[in-house]
Amino acid sequence: MARRTRLNNADLEREWSSLSKDWYSIYHQWTPTSRAGYTEWIAQQIIQDFGNIHLEVAGLRQRSFCVSNHRGQADLETGIEQLTEKRLLRAMFNLSSIPSLGKARDYEIPLAKNQGARHGDIDLLCISSSSVFCVEAKGHVSSESILKAVLQAFTYTSLVATLRDRFLQDYDLPQSSPLIPAVLTFSAALSGRQLRTFSEWPNLVCLIRKFNANLRENRVERIRFFVIENDPAQLNKCLETRQEPNGDTRVVFSSDFNLIVTEYAKELFQ
Repeated sequence: MARRTRLNNADLEREWSSLSKDWYSIYHQWTPTSRAGYTEWIAQQIIQDFGNIHLEVAGLRQRSFCVSNHRGQADLETGIEQLTEKRLLRAMFNLSSIPSLGKARDYEIPLAKNQGARHGDIDLLCISSSSVFCVEAKGHVSSESILKAVLQAFTYTSLVATLRDRFLQDYDLPQSSPLIPAVLTFSAALSGRQLRTFSEWPNLVCLIRKFNANLRENRVERIRFFVIENDPAQLNKCLETRQEPNGDTRVVFSSDFNLIVTEYAKELFQ
């Protein structure tokens, strides 16, 4: 694998100046957002230019957000022992309740009107009491930074908030239900390791607080952070399949597996 070249501040400034100032372009098209080494520089730059960055709503989905064929099933081309983010999301969907997040109502919710639109998917939609968590999930060995996850969670939930009433109606949820952006990662993932060391990322902390202030203005609650704490050895053997009468193959957690989820940084962003 080729070694990635380390960008200096002048390189970052040049790339930033040429980047379209919308949230999608920042998290999706600018690769430095994925790399932890640039987190503090990028966070500071976003804070400085915050008022000039816009939310791109063109191309947002017009049909129902609720996809009828999402039943927790999967077409398996490789053995179930191969752990992937999609399989984990389906196993969480098939749980009766996810610790700290409640019941998963849907997964991979498309935000784009069509394939060419500049929007991603909400990885999980979870309901706990009356709260609606729009979850951005990272894989168990993901090398993406917590900054990228935060950018995605903020952007996706902000987009949903522009169509709040229709989104909640699609899932038969009360119109008063609070929307909550959430990041779900793993203790061994880069983003999970960064969550345990927020004191080392003061610019990132300031940016998250700025995001939270913006979310409050749009009647969205603050970003919440959750980490799956299970040992990697447990995770490697946590999935199995279940055949349903309708022919579906469902991905589920093994009967002896207990999913452990911890909320992080709760006091830091109260």
